[in-house]
Amino acid sequence: MSSNEQGKRDFSYTFSVIPETLQSPFKELFPAYHEGLVESHPGNFVYHPLYGANARKFYDFPIRKDDVWIRTFPRSGTTWTSELAWLIMNDCNFEEANKLPLTVRSPNIDTCYATNWEAKATAELKDALPTLDKMDLLTSPRVLKSHLPAYLLPPGLLDTCKVIYVARNPKDAIVSFYYFHQLVKFFQFNGTLEQFAEYFMQNKLVWTPYFPTVLDAWANKDHPNMLFLFYEDMKKDIRKEIKKIAAFLNKTLTPEQIEKLVDHVKVDNFSKNASVNMSMEVKSGFTNEGHSFVRKGKTGDWKNHFSPELNSRIDAWIEKNLAGTDLKFVTELDQQD
Repeated sequence: MSSNEQGKRDFSYTFSVIPETLQSPFKELFPAYHEGLVESHPGNFVYHPLYGANARKFYDFPIRKDDVWIRTFPRSGTTWTSELAWLIMNDCNFEEANKLPLTVRSPNIDTCYATNWEAKATAELKDALPTLDKMDLLTSPRVLKSHLPAYLLPPGLLDTCKVIYVARNPKDAIVSFYYFHQLVKFFQFNGTLEQFAEYFMQNKLVWTPYFPTVLDAWANKDHPNMLFLFYEDMKKDIRKEIKKIAAFLNKTLTPEQIEKLVDHVKVDNFSKNASVNMSMEVKSGFTNEGHSFVRKGKTGDWKNHFSPELNSRIDAWIEKNLAGTDLKFVTELDQQD
């Protein structure tokens, strides 16, 4: 029996609404979550009810041997890494990369199940957004990305495909995810960063819990099909990480291509790149004005946001979740690109 056939037979996850997400103050703080959020049993993965109703489709999603998968918690270098991976896999075709949005070239398979977006989307956005049925139309090799935990993805994924997992320290991930909730209307959050951090630590936000997915990937870091990267290493020495990604994907880059990639993904250039900065979504009214998809990207920005008391609580939360593991995060850098 193939791994896909085994997966179809063994899928046993159910989803139920989290009561707190239908009550005050949550419903006022997250006005877009009219139906609340659901969590998986087992695993307690939190997402929109639309995903819960379609979770089986993701588990049964047909994978290809030459697929490259980028896996992350949101706001942990997903766009950055997938743009690099796509360019490396496509012989640094910058012309094509600038012509087509990254959401089309390297789609996130779970984005369209984060909200009931279809009723509000323009015809242009509906054509461009990466629904699951469109993934089969992509030519190989596909560069796909997902924020889903491994147990809700196709069985045998890691044994079949190349997987790049990028982990960002949880302090900066919280801050960046907070600003993401300020940016995207269907994630809109009306509260304070401190309230947001509490919901993050209590696993009451979409794509939480944070630690189990990271630790699962860390446990598989030595698998020949897994490349585990730290966001902070990419900030510290992007050239080194680009070479690492290319070697993992069995691709050879010239020194000139490496330098062009380095320049291409600098934050200042990235933020102005219409292919990666959600320009289409902004024009379609899906985002709030005054916020950008590509933000600072700095390691240690959490120091500008956390009070000493909040930082102490987050430190305790991190220590508790990393107890008994050898995973360590860098939360500050002396020098970064």
